[in-house]
Amino acid sequence: MHDRGTRDERERRVEELLDLVGLPGHTLRALPGQLSGGQRRRVAIARAPALEPELIVADEPTGALDVSVRAQILNLLVDLRARLGLARVFISHDVQTVRHLSDRIAVRYLGRVAEEGGAARGTGDSRHPYTEALLSATPGLLERPERIVLHGPVPSATNPPSGCPFRTRCWKADDACAAAFPAAADGPDGHRWHYVHPQPGAAVPAARETAAGTV
Repeated sequence: MHDRGTRDERERRVEELLDLVGLPGHTLRALPGQLSGGQRRRVAIARAPALEPELIVADEPTGALDVSVRAQILNLLVDLRARLGLARVFISHDVQTVRHLSDRIAVRYLGRVAEEGGAARGTGDSRHPYTEALLSATPGLLERPERIVLHGPVPSATNPPSGCPFRTRCWKADDACAAAFPAAADGPDGHRWHYVHPQPGAAVPAARETAAGTV
């Protein structure tokens, strides 16, 4: 960050970063209003590897882009990971995109992890009701899943309900769900979920999590 170099060295570094994300060198002189939405997103992505990090956090990197441009940005992220060897945390509401880009997926609700596991797991393997509802809203190519409609307002993230934060909208909730945040139950291949009620094939719950939703 502090090794600034000369002006020529800085410009060469910026041109290298622009080339890395598929932008021509003259983009360096362009104003934001002279760039398309996809180009501006590439500029934002180019800034991430500037300090040569080991981890990049991509929060909705394809938001507000049309389908063709989204595909280009996703391919760019895949390419950058392969070329630079970067670890990546990809945050998105798009389940299919997350599956395409990730090795592991963590489903969070109001800042707490509800369920996590390998990205290759089938949709029928979900154990937490919120994961079930989320997957039911994802269109399928061969079949249409039965939609689970959630009712009621989303609780405050700064003042969540006691126990499981999803219980106020969960169709399976009972009094036990309000007692405490559920301990983690473990399944095969690193599959883990936080749900009060026993599930088929679950291991003995781990020690109760007390941190505020860490991944």
